[in-house]
Amino acid sequence: MLLQLRRLAILFLLHALIPILALSVPMVEQVQPADELLSSHWLRQAQSQLRERLARTKDSIADVRQAKNVVMLLGDGLSITTLTAARILKGQRRGGRGEDAQLAVEQFPFSGLSKTYCIDEQTPDSACTATAYFGGVKTHSGTVGQSGSGERVDSVLQWAQRAGKATGVVTTTRLTDASPAGAYAHVSRRGEELEIARQLVEEEPGRNLNVILGGGLGKFADERRDGKDLLAQWRESNPNGCFSRSLKELRNCTDATGTLLGIFSDSHMSYHLAASKELPRLCDMAAAAIEKLERKSQEDGNGYFVFIEGGRIDHGHHETRVGYALDEMVEFDAAVETVIQMTDPRDTLVVVTADHSHTLSMSGYAKRGTPILGMDAQQRDVNGVPYSTLNYAIGKWQSLDKDGRRESPSKTLSPTSYTPSYIHGRKGVHSGEDVVVFAMGPQSHLFGGVMEQNLLPHIMGYAACLGNGLTLCNQDKDADMIA
Repeated sequence: MLLQLRRLAILFLLHALIPILALSVPMVEQVQPADELLSSHWLRQAQSQLRERLARTKDSIADVRQAKNVVMLLGDGLSITTLTAARILKGQRRGGRGEDAQLAVEQFPFSGLSKTYCIDEQTPDSACTATAYFGGVKTHSGTVGQSGSGERVDSVLQWAQRAGKATGVVTTTRLTDASPAGAYAHVSRRGEELEIARQLVEEEPGRNLNVILGGGLGKFADERRDGKDLLAQWRESNPNGCFSRSLKELRNCTDATGTLLGIFSDSHMSYHLAASKELPRLCDMAAAAIEKLERKSQEDGNGYFVFIEGGRIDHGHHETRVGYALDEMVEFDAAVETVIQMTDPRDTLVVVTADHSHTLSMSGYAKRGTPILGMDAQQRDVNGVPYSTLNYAIGKWQSLDKDGRRESPSKTLSPTSYTPSYIHGRKGVHSGEDVVVFAMGPQSHLFGGVMEQNLLPHIMGYAACLGNGLTLCNQDKDADMIA
């Protein structure tokens, strides 16, 4: 009996010590697999996954349509929580309870999830993700248009240009920010925005873009130290082009022949809540881009590819101002609706997705119809302090009193104020969970299920017969032959 008690005591002690010992063991540094540094690894992987999807759906869905046009819309930092909260805000702004409202993407027949990690980070940034969803190659955090080993990665917009399609880039951020830069630039560090601006004007595929709309004028002129006037160079290279700085000028440019360049701010475009009415909204820019590209497509018959980004959703989250972030999402929703109205799903593939997520949470048991930007009127924490429905894991503001205790944020909570966070940080941070992909139009069924983010351009390329891989026009392509 005594021996059994001793054995039980030893077993109990071991069970208690194992977790402690595990925590004390230093983590073994993971060695980067050499093949993940190469473009060929990710291109072959994506082509293999594309073939698997085709095989899985060939007996259930018979879609033989080729996409003449492709519209890719990206909500930067558009988490699933952001989608839900923005839907509610949209409905409440219209006088309803909100939960039963609908976003434009809810009209899309197919959806899936995208895995967003970089080759060196569980939680990605907008540079490595742009290289994945534009070029089909995962890379290091902070890198744009290059593989982990420094190889040039061409984007799907360049594939489209080689196929004779008109192309465009639209964003509410600086045109040289990481997401739009992924369409045309190749730099090891996303902060090299002066070099990114130079590549946009001087190199392919940037110099061949038919539509360029966004912010960041300083990177093309005043901030430069190399003596280049990139705006003057663009005008010289595009004698029939039209340059706009306002909504009125943008509308005038839409009717003009030639290429279109619109730069509407020195840095990022203003949040919609703070913007002048003289400046275009994202839906205005989307409409101008599609109208211009459609006219060009009618001239040559080759179709177009356009990238449209609601980039300041992410910035609202970084500031942990959920009112800004959700309003930018509602603006993005209006742009999606504009695209749906202006395109034909019989010949245009529309893909809506995000680059990465954010740590916004929608917690507690708020009653239906509770103002989404307000307080949960029913719930309290263990100390009896109420809390807001929306919170961040990490951010600038924790709503603490002078003694460091959590207090109700109700007195200062507003659509433009900081939103409470659990952990005090310098700013809000990205999160690493999957993001949603919505699709409609030719071959949109291929976007269902869970997919690697670098698969996205390969599916778009398949649908529109772009790139060197397997396409609807070349179904016998060997996956090992892609560039």
